[in-house]
Amino acid sequence: MIEESVLTNELIADIIKKQYNIDVIKIEKINKGSANLYSLNNNTYVLKEFQTKYSEEDIKREVLVINHLKKDNIPTSEYIKTIDNNYCFKYNGKVIILQKFIERYTMMPNTADYNQLLESATYLGKIVASLKTLKTDLPLKDITCSKEEIDKGILKHKNLLNKTNNENIKNDILEKIKMLEELKNKINYNDIKNMSIMNTHGDYSVMQFIYKDNKINAIIDFVSACKTKISWEIIRSYSYIDSKSKEGIIDINNLISYIKEFSKYVKLNKYDIKYMPYLYLVKLLTSTYGYKEYINDNTKIDLLEFAIFRTKLCRYLFDNASDISIKLMEAL
Repeated sequence: MIEESVLTNELIADIIKKQYNIDVIKIEKINKGSANLYSLNNNTYVLKEFQTKYSEEDIKREVLVINHLKKDNIPTSEYIKTIDNNYCFKYNGKVIILQKFIERYTMMPNTADYNQLLESATYLGKIVASLKTLKTDLPLKDITCSKEEIDKGILKHKNLLNKTNNENIKNDILEKIKMLEELKNKINYNDIKNMSIMNTHGDYSVMQFIYKDNKINAIIDFVSACKTKISWEIIRSYSYIDSKSKEGIIDINNLISYIKEFSKYVKLNKYDIKYMPYLYLVKLLTSTYGYKEYINDNTKIDLLEFAIFRTKLCRYLFDNASDISIKLMEAL
């Protein structure tokens, strides 16, 4: 969800002159992602105004990650330093940065061909392998899978039920509650504690790729870089790029190919593979994202559609997690 900008075109021109000593002659808004983006001077620079939840420390950490990845030839964005030699500055509570423009086009989720699917897995593997040698500690993004987390998810969904009269949304929420209640005693939570935690992008998906000639030209938005259960990043990114997942279906052969490609760069343990579908299922089921936002503001149709897509994934994973797990273990 994009926050309202604190900037106007006139302010942008003044600020860029003051911070970078660059004369801005043309400004165009870029409609992409959850930040406010502006193309400057006929696609020479990109100005990015972050959401208020991000601090200057977050951006400085992102720069460290980006510079580290560049050493391993991973294509990503390039920050421009201010005249005071800083990578970012603050204006009215928002952190702002300037980047070199990357020739670009972006791809809609679940529209990739098979080669683009594997390319995503390749770069994820390279990123995780590179970040193993990062000397800066990344924050922990705890993808929790426990009875307590499931109970919290059930409570969140029950509270949401009282806030809508939309029967379709109510039915989806009730179905998610039922799946959570049935799932609670079917998972070995002690084994899940043995899943690998690794440094990674933190929000890796096709939405963060910039393409040129049908290939990834850059991977952006490392502000979410963290250490987390890597199985979650793998299966989540797969589900957002595979065209066969558009209707909430996991193509087991494509998922196996995706994991095999990733595993050329980073080794997974048996728990990562066995519990991958269960971890993702619990994460999806316990989230109210999309439904909550639409209930609060019924103009957010795109977020409702995203929530419905994820509920379809939940249904498929709930019915097939055991089979997916077995086939992954056999193949990997």
